[in-house]
Amino acid sequence: MTQKELNYIEDVINHERLIIAALENNQIDDEKYAKKLQDQIDTHQTMVNKLMKLLGGDK
Repeated sequence: MTQKELNYIEDVINHERLIIAALENNQIDDEKYAKKLQDQIDTHQTMVNKLMKLLGGDK
């Protein structure tokens, strides 16, 4: 993998982590929407984990 490709993947990981942080900062009382937000957090965390695995990281 080239350095340019590694930089792109790093950017994607940082973007995913930023989305996770933004979603976690929401205080939603409605259980229906809170569940949807948690589902989105889980989806983005799964993406981070897959990308880290691609790079040979622990997660």
